[in-house]
Amino acid sequence: MELLIIQEKLKGDRMFVLGVPLRDGVCSSSKDAKEFAKVFVDNGKIEKIEYVDSRDDLVGAVHFFVTPKEEYVFDFIEMGAEPLMCPREEMGIDEVVEAFLFKELYSYGSV
Repeated sequence: MELLIIQEKLKGDRMFVLGVPLRDGVCSSSKDAKEFAKVFVDNGKIEKIEYVDSRDDLVGAVHFFVTPKEEYVFDFIEMGAEPLMCPREEMGIDEVVEAFLFKELYSYGSV
């Protein structure tokens, strides 16, 4: 339901929500993550970051799910989110958002 609200807002704005699994402040695989972030990006800037307890809390609530390497993402795809991969390891949230804005994240289909 939350994704539908976000999609309605997108019709007039350039807001996106990225889901990012984190370990020690850097993007990690879901399996190794200690926390999960919902990063709200509005008109090219981080508007806010919400931390959730599990990967499942991101499914259906984000437009993009970012990981450092390939992993199971069909649950995100089924809910309309696009999985993306980082171009390099050890990327923090700011670096992930910058790579997203400059279209430097890889689509799962292009790897």
